[in-house]
This record gives sequence, structure tokens and C-alpha cells, in this order.
Amino acid sequence: MKTSFSLRRGLIGLLALALVLTLGVPAALAQDDGPRTLTDALRREVTLEAPPQRVVGLSASIIDMLFALGVTPVGVTEGIEHPAAAGLPTFGTGYQLDLEALAALEPDLIFANAQLQAQLADQLSGIAPTIYVLTLTADDVPANVRLIGEATWKDNTAEALAKAYEDFLAFVPVAAAGHEGPSVLIIVGTLDMPNFGKSSTYLGDMVVKLGGTVVGDDQPDAGPFPGYAQLSVEAVVEADPDMILTITRGAPGTPPIPEAMAADPIWSSLSAFENGRVYELDNRLYVEAPGPRFTEALTNLFSLFYGGEN
Repeated sequence: MKTSFSLRRGLIGLLALALVLTLGVPAALAQDDGPRTLTDALRREVTLEAPPQRVVGLSASIIDMLFALGVTPVGVTEGIEHPAAAGLPTFGTGYQLDLEALAALEPDLIFANAQLQAQLADQLSGIAPTIYVLTLTADDVPANVRLIGEATWKDNTAEALAKAYEDFLAFVPVAAAGHEGPSVLIIVGTLDMPNFGKSSTYLGDMVVKLGGTVVGDDQPDAGPFPGYAQLSVEAVVEADPDMILTITRGAPGTPPIPEAMAADPIWSSLSAFENGRVYELDNRLYVEAPGPRFTEALTNLFSLFYGGEN
């Protein structure tokens, strides 16, 4: 029996709830303003003497969580799409920070990305107390919102948001129940230099949450990024996935992967291509900024997976 239309409406409703909370929960301060000691993603204990006044986040994921909590950073990394970031000073990218520009902002608290900046712990801590955050899947978002909320004395806001996100995550498998999930091939990069995402990636985990299976999930990690495998074209043809999700990341002017597939007789012969089930996804939403927008990402994928079913 297929999941009812009302369940799909329920998923959309929870998305709306999460967005309303993200934008509208009062940014209430915690009752106490004394020192706090927190343990970050690198298992470091960081003591904060008082509520911070000049906060920075060193990746799009963290910056999105700050804005969701009502915390406006004094500066951001380059390329942040959040409208509240317009006009804020920048200090390089998450992959290549400008530490001098960062220090010039005189932050009193830094939130760093444990995947990108672990090697900079000593340098960052020399500028300001630094808390590392690690978001690998959507399941990490509620705990990280609570961590950032505690560090910025936004406990009440953080708890409300985290609970809304947990409710959303709990409803996802209910909404997907009864559907026959597709087999999905995930490609990040270019068709000439592809990285095939597994279920341990942010996007791959979402595929599994929605009842799909990930092609290549039985292969070992290979290539420059954890959670990605290298597959031969022959292996892809043999798997013949129901759906292909692509995220093109290459030099400026690189054609989207679906366009490259159209010009290739092997790729264009796959069932997913012939059935119009090859989708280019947003790089920021599904790779670079795992955070509060996971609700939007999962809802979009749900529509791609099951939108045509009754």
C-alpha cells in the first residue's frame, strides 16, 4: 500500500514548521550568564566566561546554524548565500581561511569546522576560544544546534529548533513507508572525474532515510573524499540504477553532468537517463552546507522519489 497523500502533506507541513521555527523562535537568552565549559567535536573542553558578543563561523554549515539561532556573526566565509550575510566582512573560504582578516574582526568566539580546519586548532585558539563542530548527516544537526545554542547562551531557541528537527527526522521514514525506494547512483564532480557517493555521505544518508538504496555502497572508500567510492562504467551499467543524482563540481564552465551524459552513448543508454530520472542537485544544499536546510533537502528528494505516486 502506497503512502497516502496526507502523509506527504505531513512531510511538507513539518518542513514549514521547521522553517517557521528557524525564522521566528524568539532568541531568548539562558537564565544564567556564568562560565560554561563545553566539549566540542574534537573532544576538546572549551570554557567560556560569559555570553559571546562577537561570534564567527568558519563554514557555510555553521553560519546557517548561527543565523537559525538568531546569532548574527561579525564576519563570514566567502560565498555565503544567506540573505542576512549580505554586506558582512569575509575572511577567505572554509577551505582556505585568511587568518589575519579573521583576527582583525576581534571575535570572542569561533565555531570551526572539524572536517576542514582541525589542523588549525592552535592558531584559531590563539585568536579566540574555538569550538569545533562536525555535521556529517542530518542526524547531527539537532545536537549541533544545541551545542552552538549553549555556547551562545541561546539555550531556549536551540532546544525548540532541535526538537522540531528531531520531529521532522522521525516523520521521514513514516512518510516513505510503503513505497518501493529507488536504487540511486550519486555522482559528485564531473563525468570525467566522478566520485560516487555512498550512504555514509550527507546525500547518501538521505537516500537511505527515504527508503532508497545507494549503488556502490558495498565498495571501499576511494579517492580524495571519505564516503565516496570509485566505480567502473561497466559496474554502473550492470547496476543500471533507477535514478541518478548528480552534483557537478569542476572548473568554471564545466557542463552539468546530465549534459555530459546526453553526449555519451553508454551513459545515455542507462534506464535512469531514458526514463528522465537524472537530476542535477544544488551543491550547497546537498554537499557544502549540511545544516538547518536538511528539511528542505529531504523534502525535495521525497518529491523526486515519490512525487508521481498516489
